[in-house]
Amino acid sequence: MDDLREAQPDRAPGLLPERGPRRDAVNKLLCVLAVAGIGLSLWAFVQEVVDLRARSESRERITEACGGLVDPDPVLGLNGGGIDRVKLSDEHETDLGERSSGCLVYRVGDPGTTYGHFSLAVLRRSAEPDAEETAEDETTIDEDSDEPFRRPYGDEKSSPGPVVRHALPHPLGDGALGEYDEYKVTARAVCAKGGKVSSIEVSAVAQYDEPVTAEDRRTLAGLARQGADRAADRTGCLADLPELPATLAEPGTEFGSAARTGGTCDWYRRYLTTEERGSLPDRALGAPAGRASAHDACVLAVGEKETRRIYPGFVKTSDYPQTLDDVLKYLPWWVKTETYVGDGTRGLRAEDFKQKTELTPGTAGTDSDRTWWASSVCDGRPAVHVLWVAYPYDRIAADRLEPLFRAYVDDVTERRGCTDVVLPGAKDFARS
Repeated sequence: MDDLREAQPDRAPGLLPERGPRRDAVNKLLCVLAVAGIGLSLWAFVQEVVDLRARSESRERITEACGGLVDPDPVLGLNGGGIDRVKLSDEHETDLGERSSGCLVYRVGDPGTTYGHFSLAVLRRSAEPDAEETAEDETTIDEDSDEPFRRPYGDEKSSPGPVVRHALPHPLGDGALGEYDEYKVTARAVCAKGGKVSSIEVSAVAQYDEPVTAEDRRTLAGLARQGADRAADRTGCLADLPELPATLAEPGTEFGSAARTGGTCDWYRRYLTTEERGSLPDRALGAPAGRASAHDACVLAVGEKETRRIYPGFVKTSDYPQTLDDVLKYLPWWVKTETYVGDGTRGLRAEDFKQKTELTPGTAGTDSDRTWWASSVCDGRPAVHVLWVAYPYDRIAADRLEPLFRAYVDDVTERRGCTDVVLPGAKDFARS
């Protein structure tokens, strides 16, 4: 009979040990884990509440310090987002009653640390022709603030050729809305005539060290336009701001061949098709050309190979103290052309050795050193066109500067449909 009984399967081992000291230890461990899990859940909930509260407080701080001109959430979303805690600079607060104001936002990191994040700058220009000029109305062309090249410091390895400090202004669309570069977007509301305000500029600036992404640049553009629109509405500035363009070209900082350049440097490419280059620059850096831009520029530079070719003949006839290596590493030879339209022509000056020369609309001339200007009227607004040349390159290319500048002014005024052009005379280019 026993042989006929069905075989019984082996009993599976239990998940828990049999009753005894080991079973009691496991039970205690499970209880501890359960309590810890509940504690972690409570901590995560509390931390989420704290973060939400910190974000709400940060939103309020940004709204207050920036005068309600921009929505705070896009500001918090810059540089990868996830920012809940910010600190505002006590030295900056937006006040539309002031000619110039703004806000500065820091990101709060570990306890006791802050990092640059975002700033907003607002410039309100009076429509009164005799309004008192302030420092904010002044644009100075000088080596300290506007020299286009970055020079290596200390043991930093020099680059093979000139390196620009940052990209040239790119137009937002056709430029009627404003301009942008790698880290800053400026939107401009040009007010209808008859009011107290002539124009309002709002600049949204990324203050962090990481490269600004295309997404962040788009966010900055939206913030700048929003700020300009709201500021115009609150100051009685009647302005119809264009919409943002569908795309923003990536700002370039690399020089290319002058023979293949375009945009704001296209005038130079066409100039070289009819003139021998000789000692003129062989490299160019421009930006898209906007017919309605309030500020555009083109930089021309002499590359390393051409500098080595020109330098020996130059030093034979001059007492120039710098060596060829100094020129290649620290003092590249360059030419910069710029056009300012509208309120940007107010307070425009060239400065050298603390001597300032006013570049006044309706006039033309030179600062008797390395800057020449012409003027015109573009769409009823004053315009100033500038040629700025590095020392000692102004001596090297002295006999080419007048026709070069005339070619630039002819091109930019025709492209923009400008009238009433005033050019410097031959005596302004004469050298003693």
